[in-house]
Amino acid sequence: MGKLFGIGVGPGDPELLTIKAKRIINEVDFLFCPVKREGSESFAFEIVSNYIENNQLEIIDLVFPMNYEEDELMKMWKKNGEIISGILSGNKTGAFITIGDPAVYSTFMYILPYVDSDSVEVEIIPGITSFCDVASKIKVPLMVAEESLAIVPIRKKNNEELSDAIVHNDNIVLMKPSNNPEEIIKMLKDKGLEKKFALISKVGTNEENIIDNIDELEKNKIPYLSTMIIKKDGMK
Repeated sequence: MGKLFGIGVGPGDPELLTIKAKRIINEVDFLFCPVKREGSESFAFEIVSNYIENNQLEIIDLVFPMNYEEDELMKMWKKNGEIISGILSGNKTGAFITIGDPAVYSTFMYILPYVDSDSVEVEIIPGITSFCDVASKIKVPLMVAEESLAIVPIRKKNNEELSDAIVHNDNIVLMKPSNNPEEIIKMLKDKGLEKKFALISKVGTNEENIIDNIDELEKNKIPYLSTMIIKKDGMK
């Protein structure tokens, strides 16, 4: 029986890769890397590349298109799950690397239902999430005492969900804020939170950038790899 590891490689800083993740990556036969399109580079692979010591490791890129066409996405999830199952059948081992943690909005979890459980055993290795790294960078707690925390994925048409999260929670993490920056800015202003947020782009990389000023937020385009933390009591 083959075995597949779903490995979280953290948000961007290679030194945040866990010891267990590094060990397994160097023990498996295959390393599966998600890419946006054929020939493009895998950010997850960039994070782990300097730790690869196994010269026999075979690296396989799997395409996951960056769009919201559900039918197309499901076809790719199914196709990639079947590719992995076919490669690992017969006692082969592989690791699928994914940014952050596999259990938090990860590409890995989308293909998991399409991996043949009769021929491939699965084990998940957690990684550090972007919002935990962001909270460390700005030196604020995600929550203390009785405070609540909401983690909200930003989509083009989830204005009501975003508003409800802000109203009913003390701390809010916005994932993928680049999907609807105009609405985020509007709600920050409407709810008097202009000085109670921090947005970090490409955390842990050489391009890391922190914005905590509403005017600067309005002037800059938010990159895809961004996370925002809103603290209603302020960034103390």
